[in-house]
Amino acid sequence: MKKEMELYLHIPFCVKKCDYCDFLSFPADESIKREYVETLKREIEKVGERYRNCQVSTIFVGGGTPSILNSSYIVEIFDVLRRKFHVAGNAEISMEVNPGTVTKEKLSDWRRAGINRLSMGLQSADNRELKRLGRIHTWEDFLESFRRAREEGFSNLNVDLMSALPGQTMDGWMETLKRTAAQEPEHISAYSLIIEEGTPFYERYGGKKGEALLPDEDTDRDMYHKTREFLASCGYERYEISNYAKPGRECRHNIGYWTGVPYLGLGLGAASYIEGIRFSNTRNLKEYLAGSRG
Repeated sequence: MKKEMELYLHIPFCVKKCDYCDFLSFPADESIKREYVETLKREIEKVGERYRNCQVSTIFVGGGTPSILNSSYIVEIFDVLRRKFHVAGNAEISMEVNPGTVTKEKLSDWRRAGINRLSMGLQSADNRELKRLGRIHTWEDFLESFRRAREEGFSNLNVDLMSALPGQTMDGWMETLKRTAAQEPEHISAYSLIIEEGTPFYERYGGKKGEALLPDEDTDRDMYHKTREFLASCGYERYEISNYAKPGRECRHNIGYWTGVPYLGLGLGAASYIEGIRFSNTRNLKEYLAGSRG
């Protein structure tokens, strides 16, 4: 029996870096994206042979915003993946998408690539809050993207939400939860905003003066408890501190992280955990493009 492993693919590109984001992501022109995809494919070719004795149970494509890539690139990447790795027939294959970057053609290509789970970064159902976060989409964009995904046959959808936002009230947060749950996604991730150094949000809200614009600790804690209560009433079970799922729809990839399943990270800055050893790729784009891991 083959050993189980997971794969993570990092796509670092985004339309515009959000004001709160400290992830390894940045805008890039089409030539850089094309070169990156070719380098990622070479890395997959090179390292895949080492793990032929393993069965890939889950794949997660994160970023950045993977959905801004030309969808034909996603198909190319997965063609190489399936040639070089033994991907289980029932593998959970997730990809992060940003509302407003979703088209019928892309959804069709993603399905053709074998992606069977989408994680939509909504964050808020309030357009004023989205603008404050520096997001490029609106609530209406999300509804359209969600509808299109359902029409194209995606039956496993996650929605990412963020609480304790600047100027956010308890009533505002509950309205976001209610609007989101009404769409009946299979999974909801609800994170509390963390102000990270080096981001525009840290400059804006990192000091004492800025803290006054954020919900206080008691309100933040109350938001967490009310989130759990409300989502439970809608049929979502909390299975991790910030993750809620309909029965049987927990994210298998994340559960693998928490239970120690080995995982291999591919792409810029991607981290791995193999045979008890943690390692990662370079975070320098120029170095990464110069050659994939040896």
